[in-house]
Amino acid sequence: MKTSLKKLFIPLLSGLIACNFYSCDSDNEHTAIPIAPILKEIKFPSENDITPGQVAQINGLGFAKEDVLYLNDETNKKEKVEVTEVTDSYLKFIVPLEAGGNYSVIIERAGKQTILNGTFKVPFVVPIIDVVLPSNNIPAKGKVEIRGKGFEDGDIATLYASFYPEGVEYNIPLALNDEGAEFTLPEGLYGVNSIMIIRGERKSNIGTITIETNVGDKLGGGVVFWVDAAKAHGYIVNMSNVGTPTEKFGPEVDPSDAAGTSQSIGSGYANTQNIVRKFNTLQSANNWPEWQGVKIAAQLCLDNRVNDGDFAYTDWFLPSREELIEVFKVKSMLAEKGVNIPANNYWTSSEADGNTGWAAYYVNFYEETNIISELCSKSGWTIGVLPIRAY
Repeated sequence: MKTSLKKLFIPLLSGLIACNFYSCDSDNEHTAIPIAPILKEIKFPSENDITPGQVAQINGLGFAKEDVLYLNDETNKKEKVEVTEVTDSYLKFIVPLEAGGNYSVIIERAGKQTILNGTFKVPFVVPIIDVVLPSNNIPAKGKVEIRGKGFEDGDIATLYASFYPEGVEYNIPLALNDEGAEFTLPEGLYGVNSIMIIRGERKSNIGTITIETNVGDKLGGGVVFWVDAAKAHGYIVNMSNVGTPTEKFGPEVDPSDAAGTSQSIGSGYANTQNIVRKFNTLQSANNWPEWQGVKIAAQLCLDNRVNDGDFAYTDWFLPSREELIEVFKVKSMLAEKGVNIPANNYWTSSEADGNTGWAAYYVNFYEETNIISELCSKSGWTIGVLPIRAY
């Protein structure tokens, strides 16, 4: 009897369970319950690849065409953004123009939300697009016209370059026009300058312009004596020699202890650095008494400081042989510009060819026009020192 009841009870229980799970009402259909989006292998773009107002892409697995994207800033302000394209492996959207800082990213699907792992970092930039800068040189104190979209009243153009004194930047208000914006160069700018647009806490570097220079221009703490073919880069000579008329190059050394210098244009700064570094090393190792407290020619140039108002130019160096010859070629013009180069021989930063350690080249400024540049003893000769700087 018990066996029969057991056989009857088991099928009945199974039927009740099935009815409860699938619903015994044939008119009702099963509805899937939404779950939060499952997204894997998320990779945010680099901050350097993001521009407010432009499209950004988040890579990953599991995106869907119905996804809605929100950016949540550090104050928990949430903003829905425009999604432009979605595949299973990436999602593209437009970064809001006013965006800047760190954001968490929320993906919403069917009313359910998932916060993506990681941080979406937007640089505080001024969203200027389609920028076209002048391709030709700009004359000193000339007008600069910039084509582009996104300029606003109150924007500032900041011009800067590595050859300006430390911390010096030129801040110039922009005037808007139909093509973009424009401004007039203040006095004192020269060479290749970077331009940064500033709007409040936002900054955008939009490229460079070239402010033309010419031989004879008085700027940068001295007078220009050489420019390249593009009139963008050049050299400036100090307004006078430094030290006394009788300075030493440095000690005569073994060939293996030469600083390893060059005679070419463009090598003077590196020559000067190498000469001073080598001298300091040798003096520390040998403790030569005759050189204690002595400033060699290269060090005199590195220590040169020219004050121009609130600015101080400190990046001077001993010219290479070819650089100093270029000074000699225009010495009459330099004298007319107020440069005082007394008649003397002057050191260059070019040692003798090969591994010779005892000699360096000089240039003879006693001559009127004839170029004389020969080798002489580094410590046996005592002659002049004339610093230059580059831009």
